[in-house]
Amino acid sequence: MKKHLPSAVILSALLLVLCLHALAAENESFDSGTRTSVSSGAGYLFTNPQETTYTDYTDVLPTITAARINGTLRTEPDITVNGVSIGHMTARTTVDGAVYVAVIPVLQSLYPDLVLNFQDGRLTAAAEGMTLHAAAGDAYFQVNERYLYAPGTVIQQDGGLLLPVRILCKALGCSVLGDQEGQDLAIRQVESPVTAPSYEENDLYWLSRAIYAEAGNQPMKGRIAVGTVILNRVKDPTFPDTIEDVIFSPGQFSPVANGTIYREPDKDSLVAAKLCLDGVREADDCLYFNVTTMYSWADRARTYYCTIGGHNFYL
Repeated sequence: MKKHLPSAVILSALLLVLCLHALAAENESFDSGTRTSVSSGAGYLFTNPQETTYTDYTDVLPTITAARINGTLRTEPDITVNGVSIGHMTARTTVDGAVYVAVIPVLQSLYPDLVLNFQDGRLTAAAEGMTLHAAAGDAYFQVNERYLYAPGTVIQQDGGLLLPVRILCKALGCSVLGDQEGQDLAIRQVESPVTAPSYEENDLYWLSRAIYAEAGNQPMKGRIAVGTVILNRVKDPTFPDTIEDVIFSPGQFSPVANGTIYREPDKDSLVAAKLCLDGVREADDCLYFNVTTMYSWADRARTYYCTIGGHNFYL
């Protein structure tokens, strides 16, 4: 006859095994004296003392603000091109309130077929429908043979060139959001890049010569300011309504009297004239200027506005 263990003995053995298993698990969990876990709220780490109550928690880490993008830690602030982050590889800076960004990573993100050459501070980049030329230290760059003004000059930094992001994006047919210091930049292609403009030959001829004769020794900002005065006069009803007639008005511009108006302009004066004809302005609504070393009629009769380079400008 087979003998069976009393059911009470079997039940007691099972209970003993369960108790031993639970005790081992508890010792393993609280081996170090604390239990650590990340909460479902983003970025908080809590430690619970080995107690029977868990109502008191200690916040030991600040909220995590950096996000991981493509396996790398995102920069703050970020830069995106067509929704893809390039902030971790794109230098940026601010010059006189204008945000500048490294141009090469932006171009590489926009144009998969980009071919570029960067040497000795000079960049040439080309892709279908787009060519760009820029040189460190210049106050302008070119896209599709159109000159764009860079008031803080083209900056060489971190092995590349930086350009003003708003002007760059306009030239490349892109929208840009957040172009203020400390903001994320979101660049998105919305149309084709700019094309080469055409200029009325006589206007470009005389404006470039007047700029060269009056401000050929001035920085680009000073050259544009002189061109601005001439174009402001063209719009003003008290002056003639063409560039040539404004320049040759009796007693207005000394280069007409001394003959220097007929000299061939240098490249920067020609660029300044094109920028002015494209709408770039310095010295705002000024109608007069004079060298800073001379006390003139304008000092007595007009309202002083600003000084740019070697010239004072008046309203």
